[in-house]
Amino acid sequence: MTKLRDVLLVATSMVALAAQDGWAQASAPNRPALSTADTGSDGAEEIVVTAQRREQNLQDVGIAVAAFSGDTLRKLGLSSSTDLTQLTPGVYNSGSLAGQSQQFTVRGVTQSDFNDAIEAPVAVYVDDVYVPTQQGQTLALFDVQRVEVLKGPQGTLFGRNATGGLVHTLVAQPDSSATSGYVNVGYARFNEMKLEGAVNVPVTDKMSVRASGYYNHIDNYWKNVYPAGVASGAPTNFGPPGAQPTPCCQDEGGGRTYAGRLQLKFEPTDKVTVRLVASGAGQRLSSAPYTSSATIGTFDTQGHLIQVDRVSPNETRLAIGPGGGNYTNFAVIPFASFGFPGNGTRVPGATWFGYTPINPQTLQLSSDFARSSLNRDDSWTGAAHIDYDAGDIKIASITAFQYYTKQFLMDADGSPSNLFLFGTKAKTDAFSQEVRLSGGSSRFRWVAGAFYLDIAAHSTQGLLGPKGSLLSGLFGLSAVGVDAVDTLKLDTNSFSGFGQIEYDFADKWTFILGGRAIREHQDYNFASLAALNQNDFQVDNSVALFPLQPSYSNSRTKILWAGKAQLEYRPISKLLLYAGVNRGVKGGSYNAPLPDGSPPLSAAQMSYGAETLYNYEGGFKYGDRHFSINGSGYYYDYRNYQAFLFASISGYVQNANAKTYGLDLDTAFQITDNLRAAIGGSYSHGSIKNFQIAPGVFRTVRPTYAPRAQISGNVTYEFPQEIAGGKVLLNAQGSYASGFYHNLRNFNADWFSGHTLFNFSAGWDQGEGGLRVTAYINNAFDKRYGVIGFDSAANCGCNIESFGKPRSYGISVERRF
Repeated sequence: MTKLRDVLLVATSMVALAAQDGWAQASAPNRPALSTADTGSDGAEEIVVTAQRREQNLQDVGIAVAAFSGDTLRKLGLSSSTDLTQLTPGVYNSGSLAGQSQQFTVRGVTQSDFNDAIEAPVAVYVDDVYVPTQQGQTLALFDVQRVEVLKGPQGTLFGRNATGGLVHTLVAQPDSSATSGYVNVGYARFNEMKLEGAVNVPVTDKMSVRASGYYNHIDNYWKNVYPAGVASGAPTNFGPPGAQPTPCCQDEGGGRTYAGRLQLKFEPTDKVTVRLVASGAGQRLSSAPYTSSATIGTFDTQGHLIQVDRVSPNETRLAIGPGGGNYTNFAVIPFASFGFPGNGTRVPGATWFGYTPINPQTLQLSSDFARSSLNRDDSWTGAAHIDYDAGDIKIASITAFQYYTKQFLMDADGSPSNLFLFGTKAKTDAFSQEVRLSGGSSRFRWVAGAFYLDIAAHSTQGLLGPKGSLLSGLFGLSAVGVDAVDTLKLDTNSFSGFGQIEYDFADKWTFILGGRAIREHQDYNFASLAALNQNDFQVDNSVALFPLQPSYSNSRTKILWAGKAQLEYRPISKLLLYAGVNRGVKGGSYNAPLPDGSPPLSAAQMSYGAETLYNYEGGFKYGDRHFSINGSGYYYDYRNYQAFLFASISGYVQNANAKTYGLDLDTAFQITDNLRAAIGGSYSHGSIKNFQIAPGVFRTVRPTYAPRAQISGNVTYEFPQEIAGGKVLLNAQGSYASGFYHNLRNFNADWFSGHTLFNFSAGWDQGEGGLRVTAYINNAFDKRYGVIGFDSAANCGCNIESFGKPRSYGISVERRF
């Protein structure tokens, strides 16, 4: 109760501050936040969102939510879901495969497990369809009506596994009123070419078709200078001469992304609307571009890794023992015994294998396993949306089939040494059906429905030892190679019923109550084996040699529930105050530990339970024609937080208790008729107490990929006079994210420093039916900032790391009709 009281005191203080601003400007007409292109008839922008399953002005929704129109995203040159982190404080990305696969982190709620069979705690919807795989969270934003980002648990109205929040992409729909569309063509640094377009065609007054597509190509911008950085005499191959993957050592970082969507909308009566959607997307990418940094681990008397640091230029110890001396227990660090120079030390400042990493600022890397075109993923979705207006009740039905495939490989040491790879290939099929009913009156509104989801996830992932690798040599198969892989299958069947009511029980007061009951059944099968390598550039499991870990299978059924209770107060016009409690839940799942030589997990450790998040939150929203400010304070009380611990070469999820508290604040200003500005910030303080980072070693740690502080702002100036028949706009946008850990053990070397990014653009716009030309520069000061990292100090005396996209500049031309 003390913690709840503290949270409510913080929220009350924020409300009081907001009310002071609100009373001072209550007479001004409404102009909410400045982040969308939807404009009301009075010239003031009205941001419409569907955060509560019905259209509302953003300022009337008691949820911390950000919204961005597709037109705004195109103006800013942002075309990927991962770009949203630059616009939304409190939202970040975790992931794997050097950022080629990324997931959302909201208010520090994340899941950095790279297992393709599991789902993320931040739910992603596209066109009202739940995306059931982490692979699907990295998507192209094309022909978008709006993207909504909701912070905090959203499980009551948006299904399952939304403890952290929700990212919902709403697509532009067919319109039978007129033929329309647009084409956007862009060219940028690294020979990056973009093409996006859509065409809307009325077939009859009751039927229309919309087709849209997206294509992006970028050259490889990480120059591979293999074998640069290797000490003279240090081996790069551990098998017979010439026994290594070929072709070798190509540049990385480039690829192609394509996507398309076809929609048919039919309105047989003024009460019935049927919309059929078929969409597909894919990527063809280089191998994951990781670089390496030299690190040194500290071990205790039991041989447990308890700290990792970046090495100094003169460091020669393999590792640090309990007394600070050189640690050479090869039973604990077996790979070190194959290192260079082979006398129980390392080359000063290098990894165990004599590699001194190249400064990533040069955009150079040195990797033996690098292909300019290798990794791939594809997805297909078919959906039917049916809406029926029965007068007092509106009915919506969404039926969807989804199919995902991927195969990704990466150099697991990010160096010229042929040690081992990580690879994964996966296939996921999903079917979902949702039915919603809604209605109400001026004082009472309700929504209720049912949701069914069936997911079949198949995955093969593991440590790959191509020809000539150290791993294949340990198996005595260096001439042909070996793959140490897990094969797993997870079938999930989930059914839920939900409902929410909003009741204006008194003038200016509203009470909201909602809940969802979930029945979830899972079937899991896991096997681990050594398979004969048949292709150095694929994940192989067809020719099994022998088992590596115990097999495991399990079936279970769980009953879960989520709920929400909230009170809202509107003391004056344009001011909303709200406070409430929200119970979010994410279903449990299963581990798939890689066969890295560690003791196998027990049967009890192979599964982990559902996590529950109690969110106590209060906030305010105020907006007039010249100024808006939205703020919220929250306290998260986690039960059985699903914590992913990456250790050695693998990792697993374990349940732990956790706490998080924080603040969100967004402001926007109409400084003059031609000058507008917006700035937002977030602070999130998360901790997991008494977390076991090694057997018998407990510490309080911070969640991964969770910057405590984030700030985002933008300024737009529109010239008062048209030039050559068009408006000229200048925009500056900046974002800051403080440092974070990429490993839950929170070792010193697992820390990525904070970074600030600036983007600038200048545009000329003829308005509707005309041309728009935009020149831009993103990451203007070419900041090299860490994105994804893995701690491999106990395997190579190194960490592997990837970095964000370097400075890019280009031009885009858009024609609307």
